[in-house]
Amino acid sequence: MQTYEGEPLNILHTIGLDILYPVVRVEMQIEPQLDLPRFKTALTAVSQIVPELLCRYEMKTNQWVQVTDDVTDLIFPAIKDVDQDGQNWDLMREPQLRVYWNDTGDATKLTLYISHILTDGAGSKQLLYLIAQAYSAGPSAVESVTNSQNLDWLETLVRDYHPAAAQQTDHPDEALKLPRLKSDGGSQYQVGRVQLATLETKRLLRATHQQHVTVNDVVMAAFGRVMQSFSGTHSIALACPTDMRQFTTCPEQTVQIANMTSRYNLSLVTELDEPFTTLVERFHQAMITRKQEMQCLDSVAGLLKQYQHEPLAKLQQIVEDNYHVREVAYTNFGVIDDQRLKFTGHHITSFVMTGGFRQAPMYQIAAGTFGNRLTLAFNMNGTQTEYTFGMALARATAELINRFALEALSE
Repeated sequence: MQTYEGEPLNILHTIGLDILYPVVRVEMQIEPQLDLPRFKTALTAVSQIVPELLCRYEMKTNQWVQVTDDVTDLIFPAIKDVDQDGQNWDLMREPQLRVYWNDTGDATKLTLYISHILTDGAGSKQLLYLIAQAYSAGPSAVESVTNSQNLDWLETLVRDYHPAAAQQTDHPDEALKLPRLKSDGGSQYQVGRVQLATLETKRLLRATHQQHVTVNDVVMAAFGRVMQSFSGTHSIALACPTDMRQFTTCPEQTVQIANMTSRYNLSLVTELDEPFTTLVERFHQAMITRKQEMQCLDSVAGLLKQYQHEPLAKLQQIVEDNYHVREVAYTNFGVIDDQRLKFTGHHITSFVMTGGFRQAPMYQIAAGTFGNRLTLAFNMNGTQTEYTFGMALARATAELINRFALEALSE
């Protein structure tokens, strides 16, 4: 069996495994039904580009060790409760991808569990595009594609990087936390989502262009404001993930299915009566400043600089200091390109992308746009009462976003 070297940022997602398992979850409803043998052929072609999919993760050495050469072992058909089953997934013993396949009526529901130790959200999107391309055009369409996990460019950036301020930014003084609810009934794994209509999403885009802010600014500010209203804090402290692939170039026919995400840390002092449009502008300016300072490198610099010199336990402590798991978290998968994630002869009628399952009252909102519709989604292990509360939080965030767009365009 083959062994492949890992890259340093795999270690980012090996901390806090007892409270958050490192997963990127993708759910798609596709009509009409996909052809399973054709899908297996496509996945076989993709596994030759990303052989780590067929491997277990060896944490002590940061290596990938092959455990199978057959993608059939990655596909789980006709499992009713996929998320309950997914909790048994052991990335240290099993392959780094699970594809839950359920045919219902004239549709196929695919639920993909992608290892977050192996890759991040942007890399997961590239993986999806590859699978769709190989399915649609045949394995020959991807045979010249290579996967680059090389981080030399990032190590050079970090070596020359000097923080604008020498202070710890990843452990805020006032962390956002939700109340623990009293409720009867057992916990279960559930996915919640609130989706803006196409009209609402397009209106939001027009509003952000008019106000010279970004969709990310608005979504993050809305989520932060809703969380603050339940946390009782006088500030909003959020970590905003960013794709560091923006700092390098990638040759044609090369993908980067790896971990190349860091995060900007923001903490804005604000009261609940501050106008929301003002808060959005403040988030926008804070993001501009942090981007100019390249503050996102704070979260990975220590790990990259010490990777060759320190044992795993020390490296994990460095990660905990600079990239720890927050009780309230935000992520934005950006735009999932519906022209690249396309299975020829089929139509994706529903799409949602989220992170790992969090035990309530931990809560993460995941934003993403597919087919001109913005979705706010979360994965929760909680009671029905806690799930209902989670849905209310997502709806309140969506309402703030829609209100911003309406008010901005009415000026």
